[in-house]
Amino acid sequence: MSIAVHTYGLLKAPHGEKEVQGFVDGIEAVYAVSERSSGFIWRFSDYESLAPAPVGPAARTLSVWEAVEDLRHFVFSTLHGKFYDRKSEWFLDADEPMMVLWNVERDARPTMEEAYEKLQLLRANGPTALAFNWASAEDYAS
Repeated sequence: MSIAVHTYGLLKAPHGEKEVQGFVDGIEAVYAVSERSSGFIWRFSDYESLAPAPVGPAARTLSVWEAVEDLRHFVFSTLHGKFYDRKSEWFLDADEPMMVLWNVERDARPTMEEAYEKLQLLRANGPTALAFNWASAEDYAS
């Protein structure tokens, strides 16, 4: 089994505005690092990552990794970590989970609809074997 991850964040300003330009300018470099990272399998790239959302501009990602450890290394110990540390500059604070993990087969290619359903499961039920977070990954990741 592998791990799918979906992140969803509401930007403080629309794409093209100076408030989020530092984030926007780094997207392609971060994607390039992810694709070269150990354990990376696939990322959803058939959509605009800065898509409109019902409550404002959003940034979304969806990818598949060999293991939670590989994903954790990418998120916190590569160029992505430098952007993660600055997320409060570009994203609105959230009072609900904005990231979800779930187990998938290595060759799985989840859809954005599936990813959103997993995020809703986590929000509604808390961490379970069907949808979990960093804190519960050790308990649920296969």
